[in-house]
Amino acid sequence: MKVHQFQIPTHLYLGPVNVHVIDAEPLTLVDTGPNIPEALEALRDAFHSIGRSLEEVQRVVLTHLHEDHSGLAGTIQRASGATIFAHPWEGDRLRGFDDYHLYVPLLERAGVPQEVVERFRAGYEERQRFVDEVGEVEGIEDGDLIDFERGSYEVIHTPGHTPGSCCLFRASDRTMIASDTVLKNITPNPVLSPDPVDPSRRFPSLIEYLVSLSRIRALAPTLVRGGHGPDVLDFEAHFHEVLRLTDERQRKLVGLLAPGGGSAWDASLKLFPTAKREHRFLALSETIAHLDFAAEEGRVRMDWEGAVERYTPARTS
Repeated sequence: MKVHQFQIPTHLYLGPVNVHVIDAEPLTLVDTGPNIPEALEALRDAFHSIGRSLEEVQRVVLTHLHEDHSGLAGTIQRASGATIFAHPWEGDRLRGFDDYHLYVPLLERAGVPQEVVERFRAGYEERQRFVDEVGEVEGIEDGDLIDFERGSYEVIHTPGHTPGSCCLFRASDRTMIASDTVLKNITPNPVLSPDPVDPSRRFPSLIEYLVSLSRIRALAPTLVRGGHGPDVLDFEAHFHEVLRLTDERQRKLVGLLAPGGGSAWDASLKLFPTAKREHRFLALSETIAHLDFAAEEGRVRMDWEGAVERYTPARTS
């Protein structure tokens, strides 16, 4: 199976997104780029460069629901009749379900001021314009096989970046398409999400992400194709670097907590003092994820102050 990697422009500060065409039968596209004219033009040019066309695509596998990876799925589905595949935990959002109301209580528990909650809502709605809704979505689960005329990829459910994030692993040559689960030059943000099983709770994104990395490590991939930037050729080194950076961030965060404690919102302002606009939600997401992990590890203690979670450094003997 020939795998082509193409860089597709996005509207994001991260720059282009990597999409992957598995040039075999049935012709399969992994991720799409956002719903902007430049991305669609670039995607058409990419297929043309390998002697194919967008209308020939039979399957689109979406690694997760973020708009830079899924935004053109609906356009491609209508143009080609392709079947869209994604983890069931991502399906509703891909079909256009507005779930922001599930985020509101999570944000309020984190101590986010009401005017910021509404600003985040506006940002959520703004991002929806970069997504062309899909019709039917076929669910893929951990261990499922994406079969081709010759060979297959195994679906590896790797929750963390989002609850339904998935990677594709080819055992015959130990190569992986990992999207935003593994990025060579960026530590993936564990984005705040309602838990897909119990939406009244938040998904423990960083905790799950580290488990997912350990699962990938056990597969010993020789090449990992990420969603942005260059491939990862030494996953073992990458794994240990992520652990090092996580520990570094944990120590910094605990050190910033006031002795009397504070909310996740307070902590995010200290940990990421220069974050602006949409980056403030990502800053908050990462702070909450690290606080959950720190609480799990016994580094901080969480108590309630009214309806707001309050974190204090754990007492040490």
